[in-house]
Amino acid sequence: MNRHQIYRVLGFFPVLFTLALFGWSQYVYLTSVVPLMYEQGIKRTIAWTVIELVVLGLALWSYAVCVARNPGNPVVRAATVFSHGGTTPYMRLATASRTVRQRSGSVSSSATDPASDSDSSSDNAVLTPDQLRQTQLIHTLTVRDNGQPRFCLKCNVAKPDRSHHCSTCNACVLKMDHHCPWLNNCVGFRTQKAFVLFLVYSALYCALLFEITLIYYVMYIMGMPAEFQFDLAPFFMMLLAFAFSISLLGFGGFHVYLLLINKTTIESYDGNTFRHALGKRTNLFNLGFQKNFRQVFGRSRLAWFVPTFTSLGDGVKYPVDCDSYDMTPSDFTLLQQCAELLDLCVDNEDSRAELVRRMEAITQRMDHLRATVASLPGISISQQDQKKVLTECQTELNEKLLKLAEYSRS
Repeated sequence: MNRHQIYRVLGFFPVLFTLALFGWSQYVYLTSVVPLMYEQGIKRTIAWTVIELVVLGLALWSYAVCVARNPGNPVVRAATVFSHGGTTPYMRLATASRTVRQRSGSVSSSATDPASDSDSSSDNAVLTPDQLRQTQLIHTLTVRDNGQPRFCLKCNVAKPDRSHHCSTCNACVLKMDHHCPWLNNCVGFRTQKAFVLFLVYSALYCALLFEITLIYYVMYIMGMPAEFQFDLAPFFMMLLAFAFSISLLGFGGFHVYLLLINKTTIESYDGNTFRHALGKRTNLFNLGFQKNFRQVFGRSRLAWFVPTFTSLGDGVKYPVDCDSYDMTPSDFTLLQQCAELLDLCVDNEDSRAELVRRMEAITQRMDHLRATVASLPGISISQQDQKKVLTECQTELNEKLLKLAEYSRS
């Protein structure tokens, strides 16, 4: 049993502790608080208990999904990169493929060293031709700090945008937010919605326990019946419920805020390094509160309240904010940005309308660039080379614009 397997086994103790807390709180509520409520009226007791049980059920359902569901991993297969969440044969294919590569020695030494971190130690690593080929199978906006393609040497797989390697799970995770020890799992593309719902329902459950216990227990103490006996369990549960509700409200509020601005916890601290000099704090994935929310929770409003997987996309490619991406550089990178923007979003339904609106503006900009490219600073190539580059970019853009026009007509 290696280090990662030991971590996974030991990681179930926090899960069992969390479930024990839920079970103990429900036991105290039913055996100590409900009898006090019953003395004040049976209808009110039934109503509060039903509400409390529904919230508890939703919280436990969300928690079970966070613990059991694979957050999503990038898998290279044939000539493209897919994502999977443990419900398809891709997981077995990835594991078997990686095992064969390790036995044959095609994985670099840092890939099999559990002490190395692929996100930090791979900046100076030289990628093999096969690894470079894998990085070319997906179009990414993010790169290493040194400008090289992002590649995980441990999993031997190209990293899509927003994916990171989890040293505890020993796997790359799509749209990784963080590894949560209370879940013994990562919060990623396929578990972000369930995690946010778990925080919301758990905070609501603790708040309900605190409110109900405080009201009826205080009423019972103030009545001071002759057979009064102080019960420590409800009082202790009330204090724990208050503490957990405050902490969960703060933690949950932070994650709701990150969801609304389309950032992960890792991105909020470290940012992203983009192909072009946009700055680490630039957030190309922020589409606005409404689109960001629907990207995680889906389009069906009824499904917003249950931890079923309804997130949009595949976890590999993400639509970008055109206004943030459309910055004015001082050289040919503007031409590259136009081409990459079309390539990223032409197959994305949410971005087609925005791109159709910008087709004419991009064409006009190309004409303007053709007329002013000679005066751009930092260009040290000949006019013949400038003309060649502009012609190639113009041809590529025209092809993509024609493809986009076909999408808009269909």
